[in-house]
This record gives sequence, structure tokens and C-alpha cells, in this order.
Amino acid sequence: MKHAAQSMMLGVALLGLVPVQPATAEDASFGCKVLLCAAASAPSWSGIPYCVPVMHDLFRRLAHGGSWPTCPEGHASGLGYERYQPCPTGLTPASGGTEGNGGVTPAANGNLCVDFSKPRHVCYGGDGCSTEYPTTTRAMRSEPYFVDISTANGAQRFYFSLQGY
Repeated sequence: MKHAAQSMMLGVALLGLVPVQPATAEDASFGCKVLLCAAASAPSWSGIPYCVPVMHDLFRRLAHGGSWPTCPEGHASGLGYERYQPCPTGLTPASGGTEGNGGVTPAANGNLCVDFSKPRHVCYGGDGCSTEYPTTTRAMRSEPYFVDISTANGAQRFYFSLQGY
């Protein structure tokens, strides 16, 4: 009889006849709360009152040597860092160079943006000649840290700053 009652309850539950309490954001682990808030886009986490203390706690932890928290139900990359903004279209990230922008070499994390399609051959009297390219300083990011978060729409990169934490 006891076994029959348990089977009946299981069948009723499987049919959805027994109300199940929906999970709320408050029930989630810290790592899952972070992912939910970081993935918010309209508005972003800073416009959601529930998320503000969660994200501030995260930033304090990271600023003091902590790691990005995990969430078993979510998928996020490890913590990344990109010091510079992307170069404008047609320009290549590079490093090196001197005044006169000679000696630059492509470098993904370089501090310059170079137009390698417009070489100039420059000679300096008796000091020889070199090839130079139009070069600009690469803009720094205000939020250089990032985590890639997998969503139903693909990967989303979440940028943030730890300054002030």
C-alpha cells in the first residue's frame, strides 16, 4: 500500500498536477547570480536593483585576488584582460616604433594602431632609410576585464572594471 501511494504521488508529480514552487534568483548560488546579472542587457546589471550588490560583491572579491565564481548551470570563460580598444577598421594593432613610427610590428595587444597599407619610404640624410607607416596611439579601455558568457544567442562578452574596489 505504501509503495502504491508513492507511485501515485510520483505519477501525479510527473503529470504536473502537484504545484511546484518556481525557483527565484534569490535561490541561486553566488556564481549563478553573477551570471544572471552579467548577462542582463536591457537594462544592464547596474539598472537592476537586485544585481547591484551582487556585482559589487563580485568586483570586490576579484580586486582582492578572488576568481570568477562558478555556476553549474551556466557557462563562462575564465577571467580575461584587454587593455586596449580595438583599432579602427583598416588599422592593425601593433607595438614598437619610435618617433617617426619606424620599426612597428603587428601585435594583438600592442599600444598602436597602424595602417600597413600605406608604407612611406623615408631617408634621413646620411643615416639611411626606413619604411614608415601612419600610426596612432591605441585607446585604452575603461573596463579592461572581461568574461565570455555562453547564452542561447551565442557568446556574450561582459566587460568591467575593478578600479575603486
